[in-house]
Amino acid sequence: MLAEDKYATHSESSARCTCDVPSHNYTYSFEPKHDWTNVYASSAEIKTYFADFAQEYGLHKFIKLSHRMQMARWSEKDGQWHVQVDNLATGETIQNSCHILIHACGYLNKPSWPEIPGIDDYRGKKLHSADYDETISLQGKEVILIGNGSSAAQILPTIQPVVKHVKIFIRSPLWLLPDISSDQRPFTPEEIEKFVQNPNATIKLRKLNETTMNSIFSVYLRDSVLQAQSRELLQSQMKKILNNEYLEEKLIPSFAVGCKRVVPSGFRYLKALLKENVTIVHGAVGSFVETGCTSEDDTVHPSEIIICATGFDTSYIPRYPIIGPNNRNMQEEWASSLDSYMGVAASEFPNMFMFLGPYSPVSNGPTLVAIANVTNLPIPETQADYILSFIDRYQTEPIHSLAPKAAAVDEFKAHVATFMGRAVWSDACRSSHNNHTVNGRVPTTWPGSTLHYLEAMREQRADDWKIVYKGNRFSWLGNGISQTEWDPTSDLAYYIRDRDDGPWGSRWRKTAERSRSGTQPRRELHRQLKLAAKNGAEKNMEDGRKKTDESEQNGTIHHRETGRDGHSWPHRVLAEDA
Repeated sequence: MLAEDKYATHSESSARCTCDVPSHNYTYSFEPKHDWTNVYASSAEIKTYFADFAQEYGLHKFIKLSHRMQMARWSEKDGQWHVQVDNLATGETIQNSCHILIHACGYLNKPSWPEIPGIDDYRGKKLHSADYDETISLQGKEVILIGNGSSAAQILPTIQPVVKHVKIFIRSPLWLLPDISSDQRPFTPEEIEKFVQNPNATIKLRKLNETTMNSIFSVYLRDSVLQAQSRELLQSQMKKILNNEYLEEKLIPSFAVGCKRVVPSGFRYLKALLKENVTIVHGAVGSFVETGCTSEDDTVHPSEIIICATGFDTSYIPRYPIIGPNNRNMQEEWASSLDSYMGVAASEFPNMFMFLGPYSPVSNGPTLVAIANVTNLPIPETQADYILSFIDRYQTEPIHSLAPKAAAVDEFKAHVATFMGRAVWSDACRSSHNNHTVNGRVPTTWPGSTLHYLEAMREQRADDWKIVYKGNRFSWLGNGISQTEWDPTSDLAYYIRDRDDGPWGSRWRKTAERSRSGTQPRRELHRQLKLAAKNGAEKNMEDGRKKTDESEQNGTIHHRETGRDGHSWPHRVLAEDA
């Protein structure tokens, strides 16, 4: 593994930055941290968690820091990738090769400075939220903050108490949520001790937060009950805080909830906007000048420090050339059209995989479990398992190369485009899914929920892949003696048992068993009482019940299976009026 950053940590490093996902859920699914100090962890504490994780599992020996990938080129003859790497510490250029190339750069890896005239003319201090210089003091300073996204929502409440005055440029509004878990605060010593001494308390809290996040996916579907409830709640709560018709018109979006990322800890930000030493400039920055910047009406706004909370380049274009067969450069191809199979691979770029590639579920629910097994940590866990299944096959079969078929990728992208017609991500807003344009590319997130992605990635779907063999593809059968027979400690009659394992494990049955169907109290599907506005909530919920009943009568329950324990469960498709 190569990492250019000498710390190999998350790029977001703004002053006293905190994560807006509850700290106990910003972990790998299998590696809890019981002694988080705050409800929402600081960037420094998150960095410590991942550094400790690397230490515990002995990962440092596989990681080379201060190295930058310059180029990767595919050799059809060798069936390998030849890579060129710069050692930033020594200046040495290293040539190497690999059988499998994994592009694990994510999509938030390149800070996006505003493309505004005169940016180099400004003579004051210029900072970016993703590359923040914490040695610069803001105490008593005149500051300009550019941006109105997740970073700005964290930065403004943090700097407002210490600066003399801050002007914030807001080009477009965003939806703001109350905190998912509770207000940002330190855990008390008693709470930390409870989590440390009673790990079940940590599990209970983590599952509660994940259940909440996993229960609200239908908010991302146009005209759903949950979308209407969320809009009603957030609109009423934001109006209550602003209490100003002009600000309500400017700061409350007209686009759907979820079109761009909803900020979980947003009410603190909204209240900060109303402070006496905060001025809102509605509109974009016109230009930078030596003393500050101008607004769209050419008014000059002087400032000692400008903070650009303008996010990242989310074009997905790799920062180094990846040259595939026939000298195809992924940088050039993706500049015109993104190509991705299920977020983990690209057609006709053999023996190459990705983490968090286009169409990964980065805004569909918990994320880390999907990468590893969205919090976003579920996503990399799932993607890792999927990639490893192919690496295992590559190591045990005479495979020269493998890559998704172009036809499979084209059909997958066509499905995504069809799905997005019903999803709020294609509404008229600027977001990372459309590379901060309005009505630009087809949104590049997964066409479903995080749990939907976990289920979709459990099988290889090898028929979607072009696999080229070197020699006889059945040579992996070897000398006819099984692994079991070569293991001196194995049970050579492992298949003998005193009872049947039960009915054949269909895809439905395996999913139901994995999700522990029947172990939880019945819940109303695609509803979340926490998001129901007080005004009209009861009516909305009653309408939702009626629609759910109608959906069942109209045949949205496909069939019913009975588990080995006698429990039965219905299999549903998402009703059109979910």
